[in-house]
Amino acid sequence: MFPINLPNLWYSSDQKEQSINHSDAESWICSDSSLTVKIKELGIAFSVDLLNQVNRPVSSEIQSLLAVTDNSALYREVLLKQGNIPLVYAQTIMPDSSVTGTESMLSELGNQSLGQVLFQSPQAIRSNIEFAVVEPNSQLGQFIEQQLQQPIKRTCYIRRSIFHLNGKPLLVCECFLPALFN
Repeated sequence: MFPINLPNLWYSSDQKEQSINHSDAESWICSDSSLTVKIKELGIAFSVDLLNQVNRPVSSEIQSLLAVTDNSALYREVLLKQGNIPLVYAQTIMPDSSVTGTESMLSELGNQSLGQVLFQSPQAIRSNIEFAVVEPNSQLGQFIEQQLQQPIKRTCYIRRSIFHLNGKPLLVCECFLPALFN
């Protein structure tokens, strides 16, 4: 099942007026701050659960998006939780060349938040945010409904952006789970 396949159709955040149909989701999708910080501000114990971390071949689309020639990447999948409730599913794709040198610590985060590392580093630069709709019948939609037991009753969104840490790219994708808006 892991890594979970993500949507193929992405919109730039300036297309949000046509495509995002609830304002709560829009504020999360378009937020420039760390989701770790935003979830901690909700007030209940924050935690990160590492679901999967595996080295896998990288698609030509991801190579092109990240402007790399790496044939494989480290895929890291986590749940950002408040108490026992998963609020965000996150998948990060780190090309092999991005987890070398001082950035090799990115492969050893375990249950630590990647967001805390990125947002505390003055060397981290973020690209524009894109977003997509998660279809209930997609692999990610099935994971949310069946594994996480969170029925998708309203439109479910995922966002992505490229971070460059010391010039090395990583793709960070964050899905806002139904429980976030309940």
